[in-house]
Amino acid sequence: MVCVVGAGPAGLVTAHLLRQAGVSFVVLERQEAGQLRARVKAGMIEHRTVEMLRPYGLADPILRRAMRVGMCEFRADGQAFVLDYAERCGGRAHYIYPQHELVADWAGQLAGAGGDVRFGVEATGIEQSGDGVVVTAMRGAGGAGSAGGAGGESMTVECEAVAVCDGAASVLSAADIGGFSAVYPTRWLTLIAATPPSDATIYGLHARGFAGQMHRSATMTRFMLEVPAGEDYGQWDDERIWAELELRLAAAGRPEIRRGEFLERDILDHRVRVCDPMQYGRVFLAGDAAHLITPAGGKGMNIAIQDAVELASGLSERYGDKNDGRRLERYSQERLPSIWRHQEFSNLMLSLFNAGPGGGGGGGSGGGGGERDFSYGLRRARLDLIMNDPRFSRWFAHAYVGVDE
Repeated sequence: MVCVVGAGPAGLVTAHLLRQAGVSFVVLERQEAGQLRARVKAGMIEHRTVEMLRPYGLADPILRRAMRVGMCEFRADGQAFVLDYAERCGGRAHYIYPQHELVADWAGQLAGAGGDVRFGVEATGIEQSGDGVVVTAMRGAGGAGSAGGAGGESMTVECEAVAVCDGAASVLSAADIGGFSAVYPTRWLTLIAATPPSDATIYGLHARGFAGQMHRSATMTRFMLEVPAGEDYGQWDDERIWAELELRLAAAGRPEIRRGEFLERDILDHRVRVCDPMQYGRVFLAGDAAHLITPAGGKGMNIAIQDAVELASGLSERYGDKNDGRRLERYSQERLPSIWRHQEFSNLMLSLFNAGPGGGGGGGSGGGGGERDFSYGLRRARLDLIMNDPRFSRWFAHAYVGVDE
């Protein structure tokens, strides 16, 4: 049996593929089932991700309900630059479908097929031996994130392998695995507003810092706003936020952004990490438990799902009828090159967007007061390459959409 820890995108894809291969599994998820839709999350899904999911029937909710998007808009110096990236990718585009909705769809589909998903159970430790793995957990101890508290019921799961898919805060993605990490000197406010989105994703390049507007649903829009890294974001009240968004996203001939109530707000420091290898013994990491990536470019959910397809395929070959462990042994070597390519694309997007230290509308150096500087000139040069250099533009479009040829 395989124990899958976490019912996010990586965990649920792993579980679905194991079920279809006839491999016994159990999923442990610290949240209750009703909490899966509680928080609005990212939703950009690559073309390659959808194609990877098609053979397993997991692309169906995306293809039925998602918004297909083939262009975005950059705004700089009061002008709008429209990039038709689908045209550069032979008509292929990506999809917008909120992660929390997709996770709820997949969880319901798995439960309906008889999959063993245990909600309200938080895994707390792993012990390996030559014979297998024992996962310790707590059930029903006060809700998400508190299963170690009073009133919980301890339990153990004995299994042959563990897929750790429970996110960046996983207590299981452990100290035994080496890797690489970095922290960018930039910070974004991330906001969900109750206002319909514009027709296209908008990226604003401004001397004061980055601003972005993305689809979330027909009635909700996600905004992102670069703010000074050392500033308390509690100083950013609604009026100040809207004023900066309107300033940085302004473009001739384009309507002003539509204001609405902020339903969610958070601060995002740009931390990145890659575990290398992504496995130790019989324990395998996938998704945010294995790597963190910035939201620039919308790659996080995609590499999590792609991890899961490869991991589940290896687990199915090893613990299914083939009894062949060669693919599973190569899991890290197979996934890491792609993960690093996605990290580099996200890094490129940040270098295009962010004013950097001192930016974000707080004054100081780096263009924070709104003046163009050397850094801003470099950012405009990158935008010029994207819009006007045929080879670079084609590469960018393929990397953005997730098209391999």
